[in-house]
Amino acid sequence: MILVYQMAKVASRSWVEAARPAAALAGELPLHAHYITADNRRRIESAFAAPEPQQTIANMLLPRNLLRVGASTDSAVTALRARGEKVRVITGMRDPVARSISLLLFMADFYGHVSKPLNPRAAMDPDYLIEALRDLWEGVLNNSEPRDTFAWLAWFLTGAYRNWFDDELKASFAVDIFDTPFPRFGGAQIMGNSGAQLFVYRVEDMALDAPAHAMLIESARDFLGTPMNCLPSVNTGATRRSRGLSAEVAGRFSLPARWLDEIYAQRAVRHFYDSGEIQAFKRRWSPRAQPGERKAGGDSQDASRMER
Repeated sequence: MILVYQMAKVASRSWVEAARPAAALAGELPLHAHYITADNRRRIESAFAAPEPQQTIANMLLPRNLLRVGASTDSAVTALRARGEKVRVITGMRDPVARSISLLLFMADFYGHVSKPLNPRAAMDPDYLIEALRDLWEGVLNNSEPRDTFAWLAWFLTGAYRNWFDDELKASFAVDIFDTPFPRFGGAQIMGNSGAQLFVYRVEDMALDAPAHAMLIESARDFLGTPMNCLPSVNTGATRRSRGLSAEVAGRFSLPARWLDEIYAQRAVRHFYDSGEIQAFKRRWSPRAQPGERKAGGDSQDASRMER
């Protein structure tokens, strides 16, 4: 079994497609899930069961699918363990701030808010989105749990970068990615135990011009055991209605320095990125850049390019 198992908006659909040929060799399809532990599924289900005034997600199809897929994947993994078989798990990390932009725009495009201009029928305004993102991060950093379901899900998914590898991956497969360092010169972190083999990557290395891109592809070929020259581009912001809006928001968005310090001080961030990379992220999202000045750490198209 091949399982693409990771927090939302870290290029999971690209890896699902990349894993299809390898899964087909066993007559299977790759599985794909974000939350499979019973504790997290109960927490999400409880939030969705809030009284009607708090139900602010316009289209519940994908949010409900989050739970359905999580439950079915949990059952599949349990059956695999009973047969004494090993699962190959693909999981990854992404700059948390860039990921939050991708996440909020994805939710606006596909989930929609029932009353706020965060839905596919609204003329979404970049200033409104920037303010919504800052409110979202304030709630995440203050651990302030929203009441309405759209805001709660955005809050829950955004904050996952801090604890997902412990609360989901380690809880599900008893593998702690923090036990071994992430390779500093590219490729992927590959580790495991008797029940699971992990392939751990960074979204930033998926870009064709990334210094570690070639090593990432080589590592993926070895892990999957199938030919691969590049990663499929799937579910990117560049193909959606909001692609221009995404680029503008990414180009203008900033957070206070003390917020950035807290975001990038988290253990999961420091595991994947060295001090120079973290400083580049901070410069990119710093309010010190002047209008029209290119920010360090990537151009304004990075968010849409990496939104797989």
